[in-house]
Amino acid sequence: MTRVVEECAAIALAGLADEIAARFAGDPLGTLRNDIKLTVRAVDHLDDARADGGVCDGVSYLNDGVILYRSTGNRRENFTLAHELGHWLVDQADAIYDALADLDDAAKLLESVCDRIARLLLLPDDRLTSVVTTTAVEARHVTDLYDATNASIHACVIALKDRLPGLGAVLVTRCGEDEVLYASVRPDDEHGWPKVYPWPGQPLPTAHPLRNIRPGGTLRQRTFWTMPWGERADFYIDAVADSRRTIAVLSADDLWQAVRFHPTTRREFDQRPELAVNCCGQLHKFRGWPCGTCGEGYCPTCGNCRCQKQMAAEVLCAGSCFMQYLPHLLDKNGLCEACR
Repeated sequence: MTRVVEECAAIALAGLADEIAARFAGDPLGTLRNDIKLTVRAVDHLDDARADGGVCDGVSYLNDGVILYRSTGNRRENFTLAHELGHWLVDQADAIYDALADLDDAAKLLESVCDRIARLLLLPDDRLTSVVTTTAVEARHVTDLYDATNASIHACVIALKDRLPGLGAVLVTRCGEDEVLYASVRPDDEHGWPKVYPWPGQPLPTAHPLRNIRPGGTLRQRTFWTMPWGERADFYIDAVADSRRTIAVLSADDLWQAVRFHPTTRREFDQRPELAVNCCGQLHKFRGWPCGTCGEGYCPTCGNCRCQKQMAAEVLCAGSCFMQYLPHLLDKNGLCEACR
């Protein structure tokens, strides 16, 4: 999965001239407006949400070449604009949609592709390796990258996630809050997305050690992560806290030799069947359980399966049978064949 994300991001960035890509980090807004000729506007708030990505700081209307973003007055704007440019670049390359369409968790992978595009624009690989010089990824490296570059914390989180050798994640919480602010997940190369992983907006699991870390504190041990519905998996963690935030690296492997004994654990991955639903004007491909009646999946946009959509379209016969029919089965007086 990681290789697919990297390849798709490379395809997308190939559509952007090198000199424009090089200028982007220094002036994201000016580059979008003057070099790429997109309409970019700041708005007070955004209520739209991307699939699998939570509430957005930006949203793109790709056909119109319009990007709206929430003005924050700090580096976070840079990441938002870079991520939305990622969506625009992806939309220029049909090969990317084709590459993702048949894969599990296509929506998450698309967001990961745009995150990687944003990271590469704001924090190129050569800049990353000049700051993170060790092979062992540590939470402190996020702060190192932030201090040494003009990239946002979110971009630094994604950059450090890209250095993980296997399944893991990098996450950030705000001081005094028990909720994930940012998170970037590195899926397993063979099995893809795990069932248990941190994601923005999730509460920290009950009794998780990150709840107890204080400013100036560090943490390195074997721990766990729990999804809101109760599924749990073991991880190893390296974390550091300052007066504003806590940064943590979760890894399926003990990268830091935090413990001497490493029990064998069985990790669950998403085994739901892959479904395809043509609804709400587009073809959705996702993992889920089908309806027990019609055997089709539930549209992720409207939430209905085929039989539910059919029932919603039916109307009551105007006669005395009190039965419901599709409109084309009723005459002009609204009567079914039996009541005519």
